[in-house]
Amino acid sequence: MSDVCPNCGRLNRPGARYCATCQAPLSATAARLQPGQMLGAGSYRVVRPLGKGGMGAVWLVAQTRAFDRLAVLKEVVEYYDPSDPAERQKALLRFEAEARTLGDLKHPGIPDLYAFFSEGGHNYLVMEYIEGPDLRRWLTGEDGQAGSDLLPEEHVLRYTNQVCEVLEYLANRQPPVIHNDIKPGNIIVDGNSGRAVLVDFGTAQTRFLHVAGQPDGSRASLYGTVGYAAPELFHGRSEPRSDIYSLGATVYHLLTDDDPRDHPMQYPQLDRLPPALADILRGALAHDPEQRPTAGELRQQLERYLAGQSGQLRALVFPDGDVADERDEVLALALKHWSYAAGILHDGTLANWLRGTLHDPVAAQAAEAAARRWSNNPDAALDDFIRQLSPAALPPGKLELRTGILRLPEAARNQRIPQTIEIANRGQGPVRGEIFSTAPWVRVGDGSFACPPGRTCRLDIEIDTSGLEPGRPHQAGVTLMPAGGMPEVVAVEVRVAGGGTAPLYTGRAVAAIEVSPDRIDLGRENTGSLTTREVSVTVRNRGGAPAQVRVRGAPRWLLIKPHVFRLAAGADQVVKVRARVDKARSGKHGVRLTFAVDDGHDVEVDVALEVRRRGLF
Repeated sequence: MSDVCPNCGRLNRPGARYCATCQAPLSATAARLQPGQMLGAGSYRVVRPLGKGGMGAVWLVAQTRAFDRLAVLKEVVEYYDPSDPAERQKALLRFEAEARTLGDLKHPGIPDLYAFFSEGGHNYLVMEYIEGPDLRRWLTGEDGQAGSDLLPEEHVLRYTNQVCEVLEYLANRQPPVIHNDIKPGNIIVDGNSGRAVLVDFGTAQTRFLHVAGQPDGSRASLYGTVGYAAPELFHGRSEPRSDIYSLGATVYHLLTDDDPRDHPMQYPQLDRLPPALADILRGALAHDPEQRPTAGELRQQLERYLAGQSGQLRALVFPDGDVADERDEVLALALKHWSYAAGILHDGTLANWLRGTLHDPVAAQAAEAAARRWSNNPDAALDDFIRQLSPAALPPGKLELRTGILRLPEAARNQRIPQTIEIANRGQGPVRGEIFSTAPWVRVGDGSFACPPGRTCRLDIEIDTSGLEPGRPHQAGVTLMPAGGMPEVVAVEVRVAGGGTAPLYTGRAVAAIEVSPDRIDLGRENTGSLTTREVSVTVRNRGGAPAQVRVRGAPRWLLIKPHVFRLAAGADQVVKVRARVDKARSGKHGVRLTFAVDDGHDVEVDVALEVRRRGLF
């Protein structure tokens, strides 16, 4: 029998320690951590609860031995008799084996596993923190409060295909890895890459859960969330296509806003969807796992659907509701939404749409050729694609060199030393060109670079000291030749330590930023206004190392651009801040933004806004 949460009334699996909906503890044995509490022999400091899933709670923690880098701490619940030492030891060994297998997973759609440990009778995973909204943002909440508008169908299916790629990777592992708890709250849209990331692997299994003989009813519902969980999970079994069922239920929820937890294994609003898409979802939601498609088959079905081979022709949807149904509109919106366009070009979505919906094989071939030519650089691929079709559509970019010289005054012998050249694009169009070195001991990758408009970009190079004579200076130059622009040169000066001595410079340079102003007053606005005035904030790196900066703590009505950027030592970045008045409630608002620096000290800035009802003084 399922357990009912006394806080929200939702059904949970038998023996769950936490409610899968509201995260309230259901068991006296559930871990109750507090902000500031230290774990892992002082390695982790609890920042705040994140709270996902009923197989264990989730917290945001700071890694005290890694410059307070943020990570996710996930409790993994094992079900065993705590009075039986042998069973307890088996559970611990099982947890460690599963954690090691999860640590081997490497995929852009899966957060990295940093560490695992046991403490106080609880098992924990420490995983990469993916900053961005999960897909619940676009759904009606538990209190009936509507979220943002429903995601457009094209966005839902694009994220679905990205999750399918993850599931294909997991299914091909030996043994296969099964996530067992796919749902909107466990799919995050990465704020940096824009791709869907599948999180919360605390319930994942690296083995099939088949029980010899008859199904083990005592293990029913140990995995998954009621409403999304596949039927076989309630009989103690799972396989890779169990995840397909959960993904199908998730897609149904996102497209209809009809919560499957209200009526598990029933999907009454499927008929509201386009018939071809409804048929695809019915296959994914088949009761018998053998009747469901594999992850690869589901992805191919959805790609054919998106390409217009089934269903009616549809426009290509960009962020902010912008749509395109002809080639010129695609090119114009690609310039407006550069990062998004680069992503759909890189993953094949754009070529499929051009060929299947727009019936434009020339443009589709150009998209595919650009993606192949620049397989490791989506920005360069988009620049190449647009230039093939309409060179005049691209306004000029403007290269700004932020690294003028690279000095290694006492480098070690026989080393390959990575270095970074920072550039910025101050123009309205992309910058792309060639990069080459005057000396063979300075290596510059594939000889090309690209930087989208308004962005700061890093170019990685490598200095090889193995052939350099110790005790005297060596000089070289790295030349950046932008297409249609003037070349820029970065000087490189290296001196190799002689006589077998160690390098003189062993200290580690750190980043240190200052933010001005430290308080932003966006003024008073009436509720009928759309946005406030724009305020410029200057961020300067006073430290001796590059700074990776992320602006955190902004509510949905506060617009920050850019919210993630990299600063070379001594460089400045102007951050634009304004508020969407129509998204903020009336009254006074006070927000504290954190300019978080990787491997450095954070800086806080206060933001004030007052929204008045129209007609009030």
